[in-house]
Amino acid sequence: MRFESVHYPGEASRSWLVLRAQARPVAIALLTVMTVGLAAALQGQNILWPFVGAAAVAYALAVFVGQGSLTKTPAIVDIRGPFASVLTVWDASARPQQGVLQPVVSARLAYGELTVGLGDAIVTFARADWPEFDDLVEAFRASAREGEALIWSSSPMQP
Repeated sequence: MRFESVHYPGEASRSWLVLRAQARPVAIALLTVMTVGLAAALQGQNILWPFVGAAAVAYALAVFVGQGSLTKTPAIVDIRGPFASVLTVWDASARPQQGVLQPVVSARLAYGELTVGLGDAIVTFARADWPEFDDLVEAFRASAREGEALIWSSSPMQP
């Protein structure tokens, strides 16, 4: 089963995704630098080189934050039996899309969020980000049950 979040990029190019992800952080960072620079200039201080340095640092941090959101935000979930793969927005924009299947260890719904043990990682899914959230919860729970049954059936000490 395949599920797409509201962050799924569709056919958008990676350059468009980077531009969109960095627009707000860069705008906030540079607005802050310009506000501080204006205040310093109105006080009669020399601001040219501190302003250039601060703008470069602010831009670099904003780019880092914007790129981080692309590489951490889940966009696609592909569930196949007791295994699943989660692709981030950045991964989903690649052609072809390739996800690594990991065993689904657990699926727990608490406080309106689904927390899934996926391989050696824990991934959290918010209801607002997934249009088919209830189906996603049931699919992960079924996958976790199937994985548990598979482990018990192959265990030398069966209950």
